Amino acid sequence: MTSRLLTLHLRARGVPTFLAGVGVITLVAWSAGTWLASRPYFDGPAARVPMVALAPLLAALLLGPTLAGADEDLDRSTPLPWRVWRAGHLLAAFVTATALSVAGLRAPDTYGAHALARNALGCIGLVAGGAVLLGARLAWLPAFGHVCAVYAAAPRQTGTAVAAWTWPIQPSTSTTSWLAVATIFVIGAAAYLHRGSRASTGRRYRPRR
Repeated sequence: MTSRLLTLHLRARGVPTFLAGVGVITLVAWSAGTWLASRPYFDGPAARVPMVALAPLLAALLLGPTLAGADEDLDRSTPLPWRVWRAGHLLAAFVTATALSVAGLRAPDTYGAHALARNALGCIGLVAGGAVLLGARLAWLPAFGHVCAVYAAAPRQTGTAVAAWTWPIQPSTSTTSWLAVATIFVIGAAAYLHRGSRASTGRRYRPRR
């Protein structure tokens, strides 16, 4: 694939919008995290839980549209090695999303850079799995639903059972949260690499009558 075709492919998948969006999210997260950590009535860096939970989620929401083209069935009919291209999309998404970690370089162990990288990994896994099950247009639903439910209702404890499903708000020192996220990412990424995004029913080819 020539550089021109690669550029057209990335544009068609909305990758430039994703990159720009992640850049904006990183700046906002850095600003919000710094403000929260500097307030005397909060717990210093530990007050950055909202930033750690929501910034990777927002970046992952932008990822969904990049995981499929205008017609996934047409993509599958081309001779390109789509599993390799899908792997490239996930790798680029992960590298870019983990750029969010710069927003938490101050005290990275306390709801900072390490937790941001972990949550980016988990949210990408959920979005990749969502693309397989629901299609790229609705791929954001599993990540959005899980993170919002956990942030709104879950206790911030570090017990093994609790940490496994409340990983978005766990401290980065929680080994269980990392294991849960690694599992989510591996399953979601493997499913996406193997099957790709579910084709939209409304965009399937319909023969003329």
